[in-house]
Amino acid sequence: MINLYPEIRRRAERLKPQRCVVSYATDEALLKALTIVKKKGLVTEPIFIGPRKLPGMHDFRQSTSMYASAQMAHECCIRQEADLIIQGHEKRQQFIASHLEGGFLDQKSVYLAAFYDHNRKQTFFAIDPLVAVTPTLENRIKQLETVTPFLKHIFRRKIYAAALAPIETVNPKLPATVTAAILAQMSVRHQFGKFLQVTGPLDIDCALSKVAAQRKGVESKKSGNFDLYILPDTNSSYFFSTFLKYIGKVPTIGVLLAADRHLLLNSAPLTISERVAEITLGLVAYNFSRK
Repeated sequence: MINLYPEIRRRAERLKPQRCVVSYATDEALLKALTIVKKKGLVTEPIFIGPRKLPGMHDFRQSTSMYASAQMAHECCIRQEADLIIQGHEKRQQFIASHLEGGFLDQKSVYLAAFYDHNRKQTFFAIDPLVAVTPTLENRIKQLETVTPFLKHIFRRKIYAAALAPIETVNPKLPATVTAAILAQMSVRHQFGKFLQVTGPLDIDCALSKVAAQRKGVESKKSGNFDLYILPDTNSSYFFSTFLKYIGKVPTIGVLLAADRHLLLNSAPLTISERVAEITLGLVAYNFSRK
């Protein structure tokens, strides 16, 4: 069911069963995906919190409020009843806000989207600044410090990242170009370690197409073949992901990485197999954070 994401599948092969809790659980498709994951031995019996019990929900706890459901899920983790929180049908920002208030998330938290490239038969990722909607340079550095060790665990090799901006040259009037250039220089000096190489600033054409990069005179050996895309803000992240998913037909999943626990967001309509892959990604991320 997760053949589209071979790197994630390999990291999940030896995982011990983890515990998860679903906040405001009203989605039958999610329930089916969890059933599959449980049969694979990746999770124990999930905890479901929501307004009404659905068939198949063995450990159910009632809550009629979206906010209260998120708080109850948070408390399940504090009591060590669950390792991974999965968003149900709450509004995304309300769900995130409730965990920010509870100290579950901080400014190092970052949404990591995973895409599957059918041509390369390989997974690539993108950083979405979901918690810090308009991230500062400091936010960016902290997010890369969170993401880099995890991607090193996934790929087991050097990671090549593109720092995206509106144009491919540095312009002081466009802060995203300056931030991208600084991140690139920091990677040259190994400030993120020796396993991350950032190229930037790059516009979307140069990042996704070697032909476009050559036409614009941009030297980038990894154009069209980056492992990670660092997006400048939430709006650009939304359009990047939406274009790939609905126009490019690229399978898309993701996980919200936090300091010591992680959240799965109900971010977009997913097939059952994509939902299984997303839950697996969250479990791999949690297991890595425990090491």
